[in-house]
Amino acid sequence: MEFLILLAILPGIVVGLFIYKADQIEKEPKKELLKAFLFGIMAIFLTFFLSYLFGVVDIEIHFDNWIEIFLYSFLGIALIEEFSKWFCSYLFLRKNQNYNYLFDGIVYAAFISLGFATIENIFYTFAGGIFTGFVRAITTVPAHAFFGIISGYCFSLSRKFKLLSEKRKAKFYFLCSLLFPVLLHGFYDFCLLTQNYIFFLIYLLFVVTLYSISIYHTKKLKEIDGPFIEK
Repeated sequence: MEFLILLAILPGIVVGLFIYKADQIEKEPKKELLKAFLFGIMAIFLTFFLSYLFGVVDIEIHFDNWIEIFLYSFLGIALIEEFSKWFCSYLFLRKNQNYNYLFDGIVYAAFISLGFATIENIFYTFAGGIFTGFVRAITTVPAHAFFGIISGYCFSLSRKFKLLSEKRKAKFYFLCSLLFPVLLHGFYDFCLLTQNYIFFLIYLLFVVTLYSISIYHTKKLKEIDGPFIEK
């Protein structure tokens, strides 16, 4: 029991530490990071609510029908989960005085995603056992963090352009802060749910690509990091 709990929460801790250390100019208060994590847990409950509201929990998927799998992956899973995290990120960031540097968007959005992923991982690890826990530790939990990194990257660019009075770019990146994670998450789940060997290989390649994209965006935002309003 104790090992399963550790296996379920350890990936979130490791990824969280990596992101925390990557924030080099101005570390975020640990209290705010904990708060962001709790907002991610709140996103789990919002996901449950929306899933029941739209009847997603009652949907029966025929796994030989790729159109059904596609719609379920992108609309039934990705859109609801990523909207829940995105909405909680928006609530957390919109008036947060600690959100004063570009890189902060990545940090907070990632911690919100990790809060979501950790609770979800506890459920799946206890249901599926040690093997499920190990597989999710190197795939699903980091993937949720990566979706958060991409969302936070877009949140920060949106805020930057808004302060520069470039409204069209601000709106574009604000939309991307939700759209990109939904598309990536949807494709992630679609590859798995098809239960097809070719798509499984694509899935493995996609996970590696997610790692690369997230590291790239993290490094890129670190290079241009600075306060939204010059002091």
